Amino acid sequence: MPPVQVPPEAEAGATSQVPQTREAGRQATPDAVNFQARDSITFDFRDQRFVQLYGSGNVKHTSGELSAGTIELDLNKNQIQARTLTPADTLSYPVLRQRDKDLRSTRILFNYETEKGKFESAEMQVDDGYLIGTKVKNVSRDEVFIEDGIYSTCPPDHMYYYIKAQRMKVVDEEEIFFTNARLFILDIPYPLIFPFGYVPAGIETRRSGLLEPTYVFQNTSTRGIGLQNLGWFQYFNDYITGQTSFDLFTSGTFFNESRFQYRKTGSFNGSITMGYSYERGLEPTDINFQEITSKRVSISHDQQLSPFANLTANINLNTANYFRRNSFDPDERAQTSSTSRISYRYNHPEGAYNLSLTSNLNQQFTTNRTRLTGPEMSFSLRQFSPFKSDSPGLRDERWYERISVRYNNNFRSQFDFNPIDADTADVNWLQALFNPSQYREATGDDRHVQYGFIQRATISAGQIIPSQFLNVSANINYNEYWYPSTIRRELIEEENRVVTRQERGFASARDFSTGLSFTTTFYGISQMRIGNFEGFRHTVRPNISFSYSPDFSDERWGYFREVETDTTTGNTQQYSIFQGAIFGGPSAGEQRTMSFGVTNIFETKRVRRDSTGEVQSTNLRLIDNLSANSSYNFAADSLNFGRLSVSLSSRVVEGVRMQANASYSFYSRDDNGREIDTFIWEDSNKYLQPLSYSLSLSTSFQGGSRGPRITTPPYRPYDPLDQGFFGPVDTRFNSQPVQRADSPWRIGLDFSYRWNYRFGQDAQQSAVLNASNIQFNLTPKWSVSTRLGYDFIEKELTPAQFSLQRDMICWNLSFQFNPFGDFQYYFFRLSLSSSQISNLFQKLPGLNNLERSSSPSGRSPRGF
Repeated sequence: MPPVQVPPEAEAGATSQVPQTREAGRQATPDAVNFQARDSITFDFRDQRFVQLYGSGNVKHTSGELSAGTIELDLNKNQIQARTLTPADTLSYPVLRQRDKDLRSTRILFNYETEKGKFESAEMQVDDGYLIGTKVKNVSRDEVFIEDGIYSTCPPDHMYYYIKAQRMKVVDEEEIFFTNARLFILDIPYPLIFPFGYVPAGIETRRSGLLEPTYVFQNTSTRGIGLQNLGWFQYFNDYITGQTSFDLFTSGTFFNESRFQYRKTGSFNGSITMGYSYERGLEPTDINFQEITSKRVSISHDQQLSPFANLTANINLNTANYFRRNSFDPDERAQTSSTSRISYRYNHPEGAYNLSLTSNLNQQFTTNRTRLTGPEMSFSLRQFSPFKSDSPGLRDERWYERISVRYNNNFRSQFDFNPIDADTADVNWLQALFNPSQYREATGDDRHVQYGFIQRATISAGQIIPSQFLNVSANINYNEYWYPSTIRRELIEEENRVVTRQERGFASARDFSTGLSFTTTFYGISQMRIGNFEGFRHTVRPNISFSYSPDFSDERWGYFREVETDTTTGNTQQYSIFQGAIFGGPSAGEQRTMSFGVTNIFETKRVRRDSTGEVQSTNLRLIDNLSANSSYNFAADSLNFGRLSVSLSSRVVEGVRMQANASYSFYSRDDNGREIDTFIWEDSNKYLQPLSYSLSLSTSFQGGSRGPRITTPPYRPYDPLDQGFFGPVDTRFNSQPVQRADSPWRIGLDFSYRWNYRFGQDAQQSAVLNASNIQFNLTPKWSVSTRLGYDFIEKELTPAQFSLQRDMICWNLSFQFNPFGDFQYYFFRLSLSSSQISNLFQKLPGLNNLERSSSPSGRSPRGF
């Protein structure tokens, strides 16, 4: 039956007419009542405006939509009423839809003008949960009262837990208040009654409060029992928050981590983290009793000072054992150093110049070496062409108009603390930084803090010779060094040894070099056809360059000196007075070097024809880059040839990236492993001496994005005349096909191999296969993720992580473990999907211990 529309201004006693066409049905006022039924509609407009809908009735109004098997509509009172014929008749259940949310009830009485209503045995959905009540009264659009109510985040068909209360009040479909409530888990009542309670609309981020502690029962033999994540979250204001948490054990072991975060949108943001852990055994008389302390300070800051200036800081200071004792990330646990950096950058609005100020701190835990670089200032001008024409394009460009100039300078200070006794040094780097005498005592070096300044200028010109086939370019490089001190070496005749001392006083040095390069490109094309491949193109890019720099060790430059090294033989040794300086200095030896190399690219075309004969072709690169490079120094008196470097990269296999590198030497070696001026093919049957190899392969796979595919069994209707239905043999037994699982999965593979030559010893090798980011679904509810690696040289597994998760409708089950290496652990956690109810569970005795672990530190890995 077509829909019927009744305007609210229709007078009582008037006869409503059913529209004869669909066009008439579309002409409705905004607040009109639209109703329709599949079976029939009866009208009674004599004494009152009363309508009854039979068979899938539906009433629509701006306040909501009601669907039910039978509906009574009172147009005078603006009320609609619907009820199910029997509680078991779910098909005729009245359902009221408001704001995309459904309310199911055995009886609904609703006023569509005031939006007030009464409901019996109703089910309604609120934000992050469901409500069921024997009697429900809607006093306004935003307030609902419930008698004998049930609240749960689980759907009504799977209520594994719920809160049952005598009375409930729902405000704005979000906040729920209740009195005389009780918690049920699997329909088993929890032995506590809550006289009143409140379920918030969501996690209130602008609120301070206690963190959720968890009991810890693992490693009781060394730690005892403990309490994990005991702490406080503090909301200071809209810009600053803070948090501190403790892990406490009966043995006296504890861990604390405090964090402050701040943010102002569009201006700055950052955080400050401080960590401290103290570990000890149960009793000092235990055999393996020990006390271990680790610390950490981390500061992160990012501030946009202006559209052209930025300030960033990333400071990480920690003891060598901090991550090994407190982290579950294999990459963090393998760290042997920490790096901190502070930088300020300014870019000129028109790009005329760039300025940066930086400071870096690097700590090497294995050698106890610390290097503090900074403050360091870098300044660079934009490249410019002094002879460029003011009216380009009017004539051909002259060669001198292609000359360009670049300039930059750099100031740096450096503190390098490398103690002689790396493991047993009594002085740390911070003490040595502020006490030069302690620095000299620990390192044996007089150069406490070094300073240096360098400025560089480059003049270059491209396409000097006008040619379509050859590109000729030239360049001149100039460097100038400034230092506040240099070094001097002297022979102490009584001890027959050379000592180095620092000569204070301003010193400067200059060096320069020139270069000329030739590059070209040519192609080789073949029309050969192999299978689906048609035609091959070989791109060749050879290059030759010449560079020259004088011998700055000559006496006329004054940068090098000689010192007698032995009183008995009178041998002397040449040294640079800038040796060990921050930027170094001019180099010894004349350079007249020719560098040469060639780069190759191999391409083809893949041609495919479909069943209709249509041809589809795609270009395919067989080799992205195959290059070889070397050099020859005409000024050297021996070992003129440099190393031969070969590199190869290819993505010919779809989805696989390959990178290979190799390095070779042309010369033989003496008994001490030093290269001599004899080609290796003159002393052996080898043409080249391999020095290093490296190969890396990486790829990733994924599939099964459609999810598990379920096949519905064939329908078999009952036929009373088919006596075979009652026979012992089912003719359709095993006729249902096997269900095919097509769950999504993903995996990334990285293989790396390295080989390095060592004279008189076996070569140093490493071959590691890493399977990272492995993710797949065992079932629609079970998911697995892991990272795993294998070392083919050591024949052992690298540190791994396995994670298993189960979606249990309104529960989450997760299990994470590492079964290999010296840091084995597991974590088990069962939690509710709803954060509000999960917080309640964590605070109830007996329910706050749904998490188990066996980690040495007793702390969960990040993101768990």
